[in-house]
Amino acid sequence: MRFNMNKKISSKQFAEFFGLGTNFYKETSIFLKRQAELNKSSFQKKFRLWESAFKKIYGKEIEQSLFLKHSYYVSILKLVVLLSADTSVNKTIYDHFNLDELKLFFCPKLDETLISEISKFLGGASLAREDHFHELYQQVFHVSTRHKIGEFYTPSSLVEKMIDKLYKIGLKTLDPSCGSGSFLIKLIVQIFNSKNNESVITKAIDNIYGFDINPLATLTAKVNLLLLFLDYFNRKISKMPRINIFLIDSLFPEQSNPKIENEISKLNKSFDLIIGNPPWLTYKDITNKSYQLKIRTLSETLGIKPSSQYITHIELASIFFFAIPLKFLKIKGIIFFVMPKSVLNGDHCFKFRRFSIFNTIEIWDFPNNYFFNVDHICLKAEYVGTRSEIKITEIYPIKAMIFDSNLELLDETKYSSFEYDERGAKIIMPEKELKFLDMLSISPYKAKFFQGATLVPKSLVFFKIDKRNDNFLEISSDPGVIMRAKKVWRYKFQKKLIESKFGFKSFLNKDLVPFYIKELRNVFLPVDNSLKWDEKLLNNNPKASNFYTEINNFYKINKKGTSNIDSLFLNLNYWNKLTKQANNKQYIVVYNASGSRLKSAVIDNEDLGMVICSENYYFSTNSLNEAHYLSAIFNSPVLSKNIKLIKSSRHIHKRPFSFPIPIYDNDNDIHRKLAKKSQKYHSIVQDLVFNNKNITAEKVRTFINPKLIKLDILTKKAVFQI
Repeated sequence: MRFNMNKKISSKQFAEFFGLGTNFYKETSIFLKRQAELNKSSFQKKFRLWESAFKKIYGKEIEQSLFLKHSYYVSILKLVVLLSADTSVNKTIYDHFNLDELKLFFCPKLDETLISEISKFLGGASLAREDHFHELYQQVFHVSTRHKIGEFYTPSSLVEKMIDKLYKIGLKTLDPSCGSGSFLIKLIVQIFNSKNNESVITKAIDNIYGFDINPLATLTAKVNLLLLFLDYFNRKISKMPRINIFLIDSLFPEQSNPKIENEISKLNKSFDLIIGNPPWLTYKDITNKSYQLKIRTLSETLGIKPSSQYITHIELASIFFFAIPLKFLKIKGIIFFVMPKSVLNGDHCFKFRRFSIFNTIEIWDFPNNYFFNVDHICLKAEYVGTRSEIKITEIYPIKAMIFDSNLELLDETKYSSFEYDERGAKIIMPEKELKFLDMLSISPYKAKFFQGATLVPKSLVFFKIDKRNDNFLEISSDPGVIMRAKKVWRYKFQKKLIESKFGFKSFLNKDLVPFYIKELRNVFLPVDNSLKWDEKLLNNNPKASNFYTEINNFYKINKKGTSNIDSLFLNLNYWNKLTKQANNKQYIVVYNASGSRLKSAVIDNEDLGMVICSENYYFSTNSLNEAHYLSAIFNSPVLSKNIKLIKSSRHIHKRPFSFPIPIYDNDNDIHRKLAKKSQKYHSIVQDLVFNNKNITAEKVRTFINPKLIKLDILTKKAVFQI
């Protein structure tokens, strides 16, 4: 196919033509299903290979419809390559560039009509020098799945900025979690644009490497590079450099395919630059128990394992930042990663912030989350190895660059920590903000607030009441809960009978708005009045007993393989967070455990049977004024603003008590005024909700904004003494 260099096809155009909502997708899917029926043996063989490779990525949620979707995508890759290559070389191209991943997919030769449509779409155009397939890839590899394995697509502008900062022609460079190839493509395009001779360009490309654990990602990256090479080297395979992309787990390369084991081992401590966007996963997100154990052990070996209460929050990105240089980077080599910002401010990253094997740290910060929904930074460091004796006082303060949404430099400053020693460092933030925090102290309320019970899976225990009948309730699944449940937990029950004593009240984070709870929900709990498991009581109430047996069996069948919690009740009462609530007093003040801003309300628990779930924190008191005093402070914008300085991602947890909220004093005029305002605002918001049951927390804040400004004045006096 001859190419028109003036006409270029972009990634967006690929997605518009081949995307999952297009006619081409529908026609090709029908063709593939028909071929699967005609070639059952071949189809099943390929499916089993694919299933084996992808089970570790998708977990239990894996089926043939997904296999066909992947096969459709790979068929497109395959044909685009064939149609882009010279007919004399297209038969050898797969072997030459080691596209082994093709063996995992069912890709029969497409119908001539479909091939003709693709050929017409390409229409002799050349391809833009970019990640040609990233938009289509994101459709096929669904967003929830990509995020499940910590994969976030890095915008090309940020990729380019990072590469421009560090890459020099000829540097041996590795992206250890390359995805569909964004960083590799930009590196190679920069090499092409360098105006060096062909020999220098080929050698420079030979020094570019990518690893990934996902076969669909490595295949896409290889095809992206292959299309670049076909264009630049005028389809002459003999002139093209090799593609150094490998399907391996970068953290455990020694467990790679025996065919490439020797080649990978030769790469140890050979790279000048490691750059990329590692997986943004935590320990608890990993579905494979044995892999969890490996990560836990590795974090300990690296010296960055958090204390026991934070184990489940281990960041895979932080493991990558230490483990990859140790294996692959030369001394004085540079690592530059896009990272979740929680590595700067999460308690679980205290030891990580010692930066024990690094020097010359640099942070790029993006205050308003321009590129991802998760708070993020770029983190650069020089690798100095394990024998370095650099003291932590030489690491801090850290150079920081603040960028706007166009990646224009807003400020160059210093970040530091208000407390660090040779073991690690507490929160890292701008030095000017540290001066403010340095004047603050921990609130005595910190020890008085508790996280609610883990009432999950919610779909099993939350219900709506269909009928009340003497001492019984006829119940069905709560539709609002089912709608938001993960596929594996979409368990629907209808018209089940339980004894009414097992029905309690709770609410979800989404039900909470500033100063009010929009909806109290019903929850089934197999407990006595003291919120304890009582098998005898349950056996004496056969309706509840039968229902619990049913949902408990479903829980045991579908729980994560990594979970050691063998019954639904033990899960509901994890860390005794359920039974602890038996002693709650009349008034309960609650606030959200996560979110961009605090929201709080007061509950009168008399005769209510309220159980707080883990999406919220709570404190109970017999003083109505104390409860409202706290709710007023939690809802004040100034507290949310200051929490943003120190919180990890969207997690709030006990961050409010990093500020000196004093114990309520009824003789303190400001405290009484705050309590009075909260009571007044509860009534106002109750009326707002009555008139609009779907009102959001943000809308509530907009309606009562003038009142929140007044609240801020009092909160500044009570808490910050301003």
